[in-house]
Amino acid sequence: MSPTMPPRRSVSIFALLRDRRAVAAVEFALLLPLMLTLFIGGNEISQALAVYRKVGHTSSTMGDLVAQSASLSSTDMTDILAASSSVMTPYSATTVKMVISAVKYTTANGYKVCWSAAQNDTAWTAGSAPPITVPSGLVANGEEVVVTRVQYSYSSAFSTFMRDIWGSGAITLSDLSYFRPRASATVVYNGLDCS
Repeated sequence: MSPTMPPRRSVSIFALLRDRRAVAAVEFALLLPLMLTLFIGGNEISQALAVYRKVGHTSSTMGDLVAQSASLSSTDMTDILAASSSVMTPYSATTVKMVISAVKYTTANGYKVCWSAAQNDTAWTAGSAPPITVPSGLVANGEEVVVTRVQYSYSSAFSTFMRDIWGSGAITLSDLSYFRPRASATVVYNGLDCS
């Protein structure tokens, strides 16, 4: 006896359209790339926002520590910059650029830098206008404000995709803070003052 073949069925297009088997698998295969993109993108955005908050806290800490002092030495400034860098923990602080300056406003000359200190960046030139725009009305004529700027180059784990989108594998996160001196009208740093 020879084996018999099962009868061939003719499958019509209409029968295929009515067949609902494996619809869930097809839908999952279509949605998987979108779901993965949303998951990875959400994770990266939350990570970047956490780093941005640390940048803001670092800028505020640095300005607050300086504004509490009437006079600072270079050792004090080194300690303030080190303490401010530690705020970035658990993120790497080796690439954090920090600038802190005392800026005085006069109606005749506008804003002028009294003194400046920096870590991993260039300090602002004393006697010149600051390289940032200080908001108007922040201080009155003859008053001083402590300005801090912190910049952090954030690199994603998916920086190759970011390079395709933004043209760079890193995003620079930056924050500026302004503080009025609290212990005196001015903050003297290494004998430098605007008065």
